[in-house]
Amino acid sequence: MGVPTEVWIVVGAYVALALGVGVVMARRAGSSVNEYFLSGRNLPWWAVGTSMVATTFASDTPLVITGWVREDGIWQNWQWWCLAAGGMLTTFLFARYWRRAEVMTTAELAELRYGGQEASLLRLVQGIFQAGLTNTIILCWVLLAAAKILGVLFEVDKVLAVTVACVLALGYSTLAGFWAVVITDLVQFVMAMIGSVALAIAVWNGVGGMEAVNEAVANGLIRPEQLSFFPPPGPGHSGDASFWTIPLVTVCVFLGVQWWATDQVDGGGHVVQRISAARTERDGLLGSLWYNIAHYALRPWPWILVAVGSLVVLPTLHSVAPITGTVVAIDMDVGRAQIQPGPEYQPIDVELLDVVGSTDDWKPGQAMVKEGDHVVQGQPLSRTDPEAAYVVMARRYLTNPWLLGLLVASLLAAFMSTVDTHTNLASSFFVNDIYRRFLTRGAPDRHYVLVARLASIAALILGATLAWANDRISDLYTFFLAFLSGVGPVYVMRWLWWRVRATTEIVAMVTSALTASALTFGPRIAGYLSGEFAGMSWLAPWSNISWAQLGPLADGDDLTVAGRLLIVVSVSTSCSVLTTILMPRPHPESLIRFYRRVRPVGAWGPVRVLCADLTPARDAKPIMRGIGGGLAAIYGILFAIGAYVLEKGPGEIALWTAMAGIGGVLVTASLFQLEGPPSEGAPPPSEGPDGPSPEIPAAPVPESGS
Repeated sequence: MGVPTEVWIVVGAYVALALGVGVVMARRAGSSVNEYFLSGRNLPWWAVGTSMVATTFASDTPLVITGWVREDGIWQNWQWWCLAAGGMLTTFLFARYWRRAEVMTTAELAELRYGGQEASLLRLVQGIFQAGLTNTIILCWVLLAAAKILGVLFEVDKVLAVTVACVLALGYSTLAGFWAVVITDLVQFVMAMIGSVALAIAVWNGVGGMEAVNEAVANGLIRPEQLSFFPPPGPGHSGDASFWTIPLVTVCVFLGVQWWATDQVDGGGHVVQRISAARTERDGLLGSLWYNIAHYALRPWPWILVAVGSLVVLPTLHSVAPITGTVVAIDMDVGRAQIQPGPEYQPIDVELLDVVGSTDDWKPGQAMVKEGDHVVQGQPLSRTDPEAAYVVMARRYLTNPWLLGLLVASLLAAFMSTVDTHTNLASSFFVNDIYRRFLTRGAPDRHYVLVARLASIAALILGATLAWANDRISDLYTFFLAFLSGVGPVYVMRWLWWRVRATTEIVAMVTSALTASALTFGPRIAGYLSGEFAGMSWLAPWSNISWAQLGPLADGDDLTVAGRLLIVVSVSTSCSVLTTILMPRPHPESLIRFYRRVRPVGAWGPVRVLCADLTPARDAKPIMRGIGGGLAAIYGILFAIGAYVLEKGPGEIALWTAMAGIGGVLVTASLFQLEGPPSEGAPPPSEGPDGPSPEIPAAPVPESGS
């Protein structure tokens, strides 16, 4: 099926617009580091919030959500819906603190918050983590999504798709500073909303709406729990083990642990960058509030409806092994595998793509085995890619070529927006927290801007390399959730308790990353080493670890997402608490600079005594009221919309609507009661055109005893 000319026209128009903005803004972006990374700290709240919404709508987002709904159900979205709690914490507490801090990156906060050599080391470690690991992992799954989208819509292979995506992103991101990122974000948000809503309406009407969905449920094509907001419990009562199914325990862990354990709990890199770019701290707060409402409450349902509609018309297809034997070759590009029944037999060819029920655009093209695996007769060898269903539905049901072009352009825009954000963010960590702070001091701003552009290219190339080695976006996402999932408590407490030290953060980061990596890759590495090197046979038991004794935290012999998260959080938090207890207390005088600038609430008694001229912050009640009201408003709107489109009944719709209304009243009251910025006794917010000087760390102060 050829691509309509109208699609190319719309896509070409957006690419021209994006590149044009990059060219126009290149001069301004290159004038200073502050302009390149923070738009001169002059963004209004609506631009701050809309840019956050746009950049979190990556091209991978609808694909991941489609895969979740097809494999598990709507409830699987609690993996990210639970993060709204951290979003409200950021909005009503941390957004104002980040803006007052006047830092460029989250890593720069280390030297402001702690001071001394420990803080310098922490800043360097965080700079390396963010520039070389976390942002490149995000780029990896964004590029992988772009490859899937281009591969289905434009019928090109993975290599060409990733290459095209990288060339477009490099051409734009190396020209554009943060001003251009924000401007294109505003355009992308409008395009994305129109495109996703148009597709949802077309798909819902095309498959027959809830009538067709209910019929599919009756026929067994859709499991009833796939349409639930929450996973159903097992057959027993709450005291029985059978009650606590894997899905139910998983959602409980998401709601009870994940939101406060993640490294995004006090904002995260891309959110903090936009809050720091706001013209006032109130603009940062309102921008964060608008972002959370739009992100969690308004945007999910168009994607979910497409996923549910796909369950009606796109069955999950498998190719299966016709015999028992060993896979000696498999090539998904040509859709064939070879299975050898035994050493004395010749391998036989197996068709992987053309199975019963397959069509030109829906085939089992995702491998489930690899070369060297032993398979039994009837075992699945490949299956349809659940994440690609979103793009297939767009190709089938968005018959208006202009609307299809708008959707394709919005996905491309989402890709470019996310790549712009994370290449810009990765380079900001490299330049601000590694290069300018530790390697080359005092150079002209244009020198640092040039280094930033080169660092952006390097980050994108690394992300593309990782994308080439992976197939599943959701697998990367779940690993990333656990990668730094233990640092959240430390990130919260550093704002609220004077006893937290830089060493505490370092321990939390390192133990979280190492534990997550060991759980994910350890058995595989142990199996390889024990098989390749006879002297390391003692590692063999580690390659066959069984987690079955953990009950619903394990799926057979493998850890679930929730199980891995709990282990990582337990190890990281325990090590962080022990570090804080065993290390000497910081000297209160070393924290005066941070306290006077940020004026945080919480346990700051010894520091507060040294800042007697400052009036202590007394906004804890409106903060708590805003957090609770914001969550009620977000979840009320989210589930009211869901109950309406899925025809849950007027009583449930009214309940969620009332919850949203009460939440809105509480949020409004909180906004009127929150205090303004600090005044008397506060020092000037910055010491230079780019905020606190990265070349002059705070002087170390002798520590008091424990």
